[in-house]
Amino acid sequence: MKKKIIHFYQYAALWITLSIALPLHAETAAIDNTPPANTVAIPAYETCTGTPWPDIAWIHVHDNEETARRTALITLNQIQQGCLLDLRHGGSREIIIRNQQFSFHFDPNRIFTANGRKTALKCSKGNCALILQQLSEAAENFLQEYLSQKKLIIAVHNTHTAGLSVRNYMPGNSMAQDVSQIAISPNKNPHDFFYVTSAQAFNFFANHNFNVVLQNNQTVRDDGSLSVWAAQRQIDYINAEAAMGQTTEQLAMLNAVWEYMKEFYLN
Repeated sequence: MKKKIIHFYQYAALWITLSIALPLHAETAAIDNTPPANTVAIPAYETCTGTPWPDIAWIHVHDNEETARRTALITLNQIQQGCLLDLRHGGSREIIIRNQQFSFHFDPNRIFTANGRKTALKCSKGNCALILQQLSEAAENFLQEYLSQKKLIIAVHNTHTAGLSVRNYMPGNSMAQDVSQIAISPNKNPHDFFYVTSAQAFNFFANHNFNVVLQNNQTVRDDGSLSVWAAQRQIDYINAEAAMGQTTEQLAMLNAVWEYMKEFYLN
């Protein structure tokens, strides 16, 4: 597989440059905490196994969800076509920037809408308003360059034993208000499920005996997630969410995604 770096800013180099630029007697000088251009970036890599699909994107956003990344790359290698857009940011769930002048972090799956970014950005040091502006510009540029022209987006995620499961979306539970339909398979781990934005995808995966949740695109809370952004633009979105470490199960889910692609997008 061929890997090429799309965008990755060397934060350390920016910080070193900034510190060198400070006066020698910093205790007597006013310190400008205005972040330099490109302080906020979306650290995206693209790994391709063949010709990219013009209308379909595969994406992995949480750097600590390694099973999702690995199974996506295995599946694309088997298909021998397509690319994985992969965010690499130090092996953590969040993107974290800290130095003497700035301290902030954010969940990269909560920055795809303006409302989401306002909540997602946790800024404790520096010019936080300007950092939010830079985050907004970086997110919008990322979406425009890689996702806004797609018809189908496949996201890959991992859950944890005590974390999110399909049961969270059942009536009366914490995520119920965001969904319109749910299908639960008695033969599947509740931590292995699809989260989709179209009735077409819901029916396909439910008929193939998977756990599936259909987002209510009219009432879903705007938390800045990619599923919300995709629904706002009527882009078909599929999240294959599987338990961490369950490679076999997630591979089966992604093979089903491939079948879905062939039936509805590649025929």
